[in-house]
Amino acid sequence: MSQRERTLILVEGALVVALGALLNLVKFSGPWAAGGSVSLEMVPIIVFSLRRGMAWGMFAGFVYGIVNFIMGPYFMNIIQFLLDYGLAFLLVGTAAIARIKADETKAKTMFMAGLGTVVAGVMRFLSHYVSGIVFYASNAPHGQPVALYSLIYNGTYMGPSVVADLIVILILAAIMPNMLTRRS
Repeated sequence: MSQRERTLILVEGALVVALGALLNLVKFSGPWAAGGSVSLEMVPIIVFSLRRGMAWGMFAGFVYGIVNFIMGPYFMNIIQFLLDYGLAFLLVGTAAIARIKADETKAKTMFMAGLGTVVAGVMRFLSHYVSGIVFYASNAPHGQPVALYSLIYNGTYMGPSVVADLIVILILAAIMPNMLTRRS
């Protein structure tokens, strides 16, 4: 990879991190269990991951996680920080598991983009879910299993977030499929 190509990818990565931060400012309220919010913050990272591959996508996701923490810090200890910010958003880069080639049909492009989005959302959810079990057990109502509490808490906002991201990604795949094709 040439220095020019690497610089282009880094600039593109910085732009998607900034766009994710802007989209995180637009949050949708709802009946979320004790917090959480629905936003489209993962969409730019998913698009970047589909375009540039898993390593670059995970790198951008990790950087975005740090930015997300700076924008609204909640810190218990380093492991919670890593699970809820570093690892959770790094795992959004797994959207790149769906490799979209330039000559794909629109249907296959939409399927692969949707698959990548769902994988990214599930992986991020799992990181938050583990964090909820390990660090937020004291928040569970008396008698409720901690695993169920974490599932409800994280599922009530991550589920709608993934659905919203999926809708946007599918629209992009339908109208701008070249934006999602692998570049490197």
